[in-house]
Amino acid sequence: MISGATGAAETVVPNAPAGTPTPAPPTGRAEDPAPDRDRYLDLLRAGALVRVLVYHVSGWLWLSLLLPAMGLMFGIGGSLMVASLDRSGNRAIGRRLRRLLLPYWAYGAAALLLVTAAGWRTAPAGPLGWGELLWWLVPLRVPPAGDQPWSWALHLGLWYVVTYLWLVLLSPALLGAFRRWPWPTLALGTALPVGLHLAGVGVGYFVASYLACWLLGFAHHDGLLHRIPARWYGCLVAGLAVTGGSWLAVAVATNGDLDLNHIPGGSTLWSMAWVAALLRLRPELHRFAGPRPLGRALRLVNARAVTIYLWHIPAGLAVTMLLDPLLPFDSAAHLGLRLAGVCLLTAVAVLLLGWIEDIAARRRPALLPPATGSADTGPGRYDGAETRHPEGQVAGGGAERHEERQQQQGQ
Repeated sequence: MISGATGAAETVVPNAPAGTPTPAPPTGRAEDPAPDRDRYLDLLRAGALVRVLVYHVSGWLWLSLLLPAMGLMFGIGGSLMVASLDRSGNRAIGRRLRRLLLPYWAYGAAALLLVTAAGWRTAPAGPLGWGELLWWLVPLRVPPAGDQPWSWALHLGLWYVVTYLWLVLLSPALLGAFRRWPWPTLALGTALPVGLHLAGVGVGYFVASYLACWLLGFAHHDGLLHRIPARWYGCLVAGLAVTGGSWLAVAVATNGDLDLNHIPGGSTLWSMAWVAALLRLRPELHRFAGPRPLGRALRLVNARAVTIYLWHIPAGLAVTMLLDPLLPFDSAAHLGLRLAGVCLLTAVAVLLLGWIEDIAARRRPALLPPATGSADTGPGRYDGAETRHPEGQVAGGGAERHEERQQQQGQ
């Protein structure tokens, strides 16, 4: 999920004669070299991650309806995945997996150490028995986390890791189909979770549910979303929102469950509406540039996104167990202290383990990302995002290109 530093790339200037590159700004300057669209994707991902944290701390189910953050994170991931594939081919798969799995393995080692010390003696309920521990190495399924009353918190959010892993592995084939038949592929990805739900098939539920958002990321990267006239685009987004929203309303009225992940089909359409609307925008975000506080906060969250996601749920459980004997769970004081405690413990995890994400992205390890991105140490364009100018030329660098230069130079 997290990518590394950018190299000193060349920027192709729109309307310039063919073959006339303009050197990119020096990487040592104080300004943030990432263009506005890169910062915008980073801002969306940071906002989605904060929403996920608040949702898990507060338990406010309406937050998943107000902003379907997981669909947005998969949409951004799909866009940045295509950028990596275009630059590095299938080598991008290994790099993506490295960035995901290294912090995941560190988390898994800590989780297994904790449940083992607590006395985990009963074999997991899965068909492999103790072999189910394999999923802590290769998360093709959600791994077991023991039989303690609190161990659910150690693997509650790991469905996201599993889904992301599958979508990364499927991306080369998906991209080939998408580039040849873009709209039919997107339509099939939209219909898939609906068909599986109607057929009563639960295998691969999360992958099917968020596949369409991943493909919308493909469309964003290739510029297809901006080729649709604004009037028709608005009608399409509204259609998705009305259809998905109606589906959700009926499901909530019938079952009383506000969790999007429990409403197949409707969650896909509602998430697609948000992803399509937000990825169409191109705001200017100068306030997030350079070493300004907002810019530094944005770089920090994106450079440590995997660590924040993995550790905030166990942090929430730990804080809740400390506060429950002292305050009523539903009180405002409990909620305020719970949120503050989760932020504090997650920050401790970031300080202690966040540097693993630097190693995974082949950045220089640091307790915190530097104030500005650079070719050597900074987070730069996380996920190696690139910018496409209206004429279709590509401007950008990315961690992959920087790594290739290092290998060529024998570094």
